[in-house]
Amino acid sequence: MKKARNFLSLLLLAALTIHVLWLAIAPLVPYVVSGLAITLVLGFVYYRMTRW
Repeated sequence: MKKARNFLSLLLLAALTIHVLWLAIAPLVPYVVSGLAITLVLGFVYYRMTRW
């Protein structure tokens, strides 16, 4: 019984940790996606300008 209680406690702690990490990272997701899109567009323009 003690082993099962320890496992459930560990599972609860892991779920809480993942939730807190998600709350910290979630507001940054739109900025990361926007930055990636801008980088891809600038890279494509640079590639088109420097082709032979």
